[in-house]
Amino acid sequence: MENSKAIIIGSVIIALAILISGNIIEIKGLTGKLGSGTPVASSTPQVGGAQVAKNEAEIVVNLKTEAKKLNLDQDKFDKCLDSGDKASLVKADMDDGSKVGINGTPGFFVNGRILEGAVPYAQFKTIIDEELNGTAPVNTTRETVGVGNLPVKGNANAAVTLIEFSDYECPFCERHFTQTESQINKDYVDTGKVKFYYRDFPLSSIHPGAEKAAEAARCAGDQNKYWEYHDALFENQSSIF
Repeated sequence: MENSKAIIIGSVIIALAILISGNIIEIKGLTGKLGSGTPVASSTPQVGGAQVAKNEAEIVVNLKTEAKKLNLDQDKFDKCLDSGDKASLVKADMDDGSKVGINGTPGFFVNGRILEGAVPYAQFKTIIDEELNGTAPVNTTRETVGVGNLPVKGNANAAVTLIEFSDYECPFCERHFTQTESQINKDYVDTGKVKFYYRDFPLSSIHPGAEKAAEAARCAGDQNKYWEYHDALFENQSSIF
């Protein structure tokens, strides 16, 4: 019995290590090393063998620079970000995510069906097509997930709802944005088949600028440029953070 337990525990550790080191998922609150000597992936650059990351103050300066690039009203944006008025909205997203089982980023729900990690486009396509065609297995597990209060992308009356819980500083979330999201947009969102909602889930314990980035995107949203700012954060992740 003890040997069986050891084998199961070892298998779980190996599976998690593969997911994390393979840029599939980032676990909430996980840092340092996993198991015995398996390094946890980090979004921070390496200089002379040591990790170097910008502090929150430096990141805030960069967030304001991104607002300038989008020709936002700078004073209005800066006051919004500095005030912390959006923090409660970000926390509400995190609370909702935790309630439906989000522990790492990115995490997705397709009509309530969970997909965890930066999975390939093919997995999204399979589930979305099942939802569109009514061919999902009869015993499919679904969660009731709120869409939050950020603007929808796509046709608000689309048959399929895709909700992402994500972190702007997370390298695996950037991977999804770069490698998969554009194809989903092209095939499903832009064609009116899927409506897409983004919800904030900053892993602040390992990403010092994730919380402020989430607030900044909402501040940009006050000036009707939420999605433009959202895209800019992922497109310029390495220079911002």
